[in-house]
Amino acid sequence: MLSVQKSKWLIRLLIPVLLAIVSLFILSEKIPETKFVQTSLESVEKSKTTVMEFAGATLATSLAISALPDDFATPLADSLADMNKYFVFILMVLFVERLILMKGIAISFRIIIPIGCVLYAIGYGIKKEFFVNIGKKIALLGLALVLVIPCSTHFTNYVCADYLAYVDETIADTKEGSDTINEAVSGEDSEQTMFEKLSGAFKTAMQGVKDLLNYFHNMIKKCINSIAIMIVTTFVLPLVNLFFFKWLLGELFQIRFAAPDFTKYLKKKDERNTAIEHKQKTNED
Repeated sequence: MLSVQKSKWLIRLLIPVLLAIVSLFILSEKIPETKFVQTSLESVEKSKTTVMEFAGATLATSLAISALPDDFATPLADSLADMNKYFVFILMVLFVERLILMKGIAISFRIIIPIGCVLYAIGYGIKKEFFVNIGKKIALLGLALVLVIPCSTHFTNYVCADYLAYVDETIADTKEGSDTINEAVSGEDSEQTMFEKLSGAFKTAMQGVKDLLNYFHNMIKKCINSIAIMIVTTFVLPLVNLFFFKWLLGELFQIRFAAPDFTKYLKKKDERNTAIEHKQKTNED
């Protein structure tokens, strides 16, 4: 019979192998289909639709403002048009999140976590601490990849619901503003001035250029606030969650994910530049 010490050694060796098998053949199929992950995917798809609607609304409003006479609101139209670069950035982030949810979670359970577990088992079996630590880091980073996006989307929907409602309200107001401007500009009542038409259309008092510009300024402010909210919810919060999981897993399993040490490369670069300068000076002499 095996001694107690050998039994403990064998159990500790087989546990990561068993975890690798469970991850590869069970979790990789079950976890992506869970309600937790599917709800996150639906949230990301909804965010993509929101961003595209917002981009279309700002572009339509920009074109509508450009159609106003005398070009006095052209700078504001340009400001609205320039917002599209932020929408492109947000869409890129959402595409990455969607890719992680659809493919990354399964890849993590099928490849990353099993490789980490196997490396841990090999390192423990041959008593090499290097492989043990590498295996831990790979497995836990794979687990962080699985958790970061679903947890982030659920956290956002729970905590930032009021801010997301503000974004939807801004989109609706922006769409309504562009339609209202187009109707006022194309109106057949030639007896009314442009400001009178817009005043009636927007149900507000617009007596001149200043009032109209203030209205558009407020619209742009709401758009900027909404873009900031979308950047925070789609990019900043997932990044914060990633660092949080990295810290938490490191504390739980006593692992430090050290950043690469670039000082030696910088030192070598400085030495190389110094040598080149010295050589050039010697040649000049």
